[in-house]
Amino acid sequence: MGLLEFDFIEESIDKLKSMSSTLELIGDELEEYFEVILDYKEEEYINVTSRVKSECSLREKIIRNRYLKKYNEASNLIHNLTDLIGVRIECRFIEDENKIYRVLRRYFNKTDDKVYYYNKENPNIKLKLSEKQPKKQKNGFEIYRIDGKFNYLDRQIKFELQIKSLVNIFWSEIEHKVIYKNNTYLLGDSFLKDMMLSIKNNLTMIDNQLVNVYKNFNTGSFEHSVGKKKELEKLLAKMAHDTFSMKMKESIGFIVDFKKPCETILNYSFNKNEEDVDDSIFGDLMINGLSRINEISKKEIDFNQPILFDKKPVLKDDFCKKLGKYIMNKLNDEFAWNLFFRILFEIEPHNNKEDFENFISFIKMKVISKDSQEQILSTFKDEGNIIINDIYMTICKIIIEVDTVETMYDYNLEKINYTICEITSSICRDIEDYEGYLEVKEDTLNNIDNRISKIFN
Repeated sequence: MGLLEFDFIEESIDKLKSMSSTLELIGDELEEYFEVILDYKEEEYINVTSRVKSECSLREKIIRNRYLKKYNEASNLIHNLTDLIGVRIECRFIEDENKIYRVLRRYFNKTDDKVYYYNKENPNIKLKLSEKQPKKQKNGFEIYRIDGKFNYLDRQIKFELQIKSLVNIFWSEIEHKVIYKNNTYLLGDSFLKDMMLSIKNNLTMIDNQLVNVYKNFNTGSFEHSVGKKKELEKLLAKMAHDTFSMKMKESIGFIVDFKKPCETILNYSFNKNEEDVDDSIFGDLMINGLSRINEISKKEIDFNQPILFDKKPVLKDDFCKKLGKYIMNKLNDEFAWNLFFRILFEIEPHNNKEDFENFISFIKMKVISKDSQEQILSTFKDEGNIIINDIYMTICKIIIEVDTVETMYDYNLEKINYTICEITSSICRDIEDYEGYLEVKEDTLNNIDNRISKIFN
């Protein structure tokens, strides 16, 4: 016969397991409910997530809070846990936490007991808004943590709602792993507290800096949108480079220079749709980029593993197929190619197959501008497509012959584009018809070959 407290723990875990599917469904419903509220109120946020309390967390909490003494049965404990379900609203900055809290206070405007409040549209979900927010934690820092109730059949399921900015999410993870979840005997406790306080203060300072950057990008302080976009690309490229440098050092023990790949990939991410970016969304682009880099920073990346595809990429035309086949053969042979596409696939939102297809299409769009193509089609009508294809295949041939990942770099793609623009203008100016083009076709394509080859020599 074991300790009574351990028996109580096992009974509580069994009860939690029996309710897990129901709790997951309730968590999903709460996620959707708060998303609808924030969308309806047009309040900006990043994400709403939920989680059901884990067995490990429950076990620790029972022992730490001496719940055996407080509750005589496991079922009483489970139904009284305030954080049985945890819901988190993630936002950009610390100041946004208060904005979202005020939105919820206004929305949950009905009460029967002046403790728990609800909205008439859904009286089954209530928030305890009688308490002052944000709450002060044991460590002295503040947090928006609100108790809630969900009426489910004939029972009330309790949940905890937190509102956290990116910086505070990062801070809480540090604190949780370094102190709360660290069972190692810690020496120099006051020193550790001072260090953690310093980290928290630095993170708060970073939050203030990010707010300033965000507001800067969302105002007219830059003369042109192009300038704004370039500055944002550089900022995120620097952050991506620092993140991947750390991961590379952890994985293979050394770091190679890959600033240009980062700059190219961020340039691609911003320009792949060929759309003019409206000034009002620069801040959102920045936050989305920061969120993606933050996600990458938490992942384990093995730089010594081959890049795999769930399905073979489907490429539409001769240029894309030939270029795609060449790159696919290089991906897992040379580190430079592998690194370039590993970074691309981590930053882009889709699967490897789709991201690869999109990038090859982008290269095609990048090397010959729409204006150059329209100029040829206007001059040579239907035969213009044949001339454009000849130019494309010549460019592809050169890229394969040059045989370096540097052909993918944005500044080299711009040089190719500029060269082709000059040559197509000459073709349309000096040649009257398709028959005339056929007479000088070999010389024209050789000229393209020579001029683009010089870019890389």
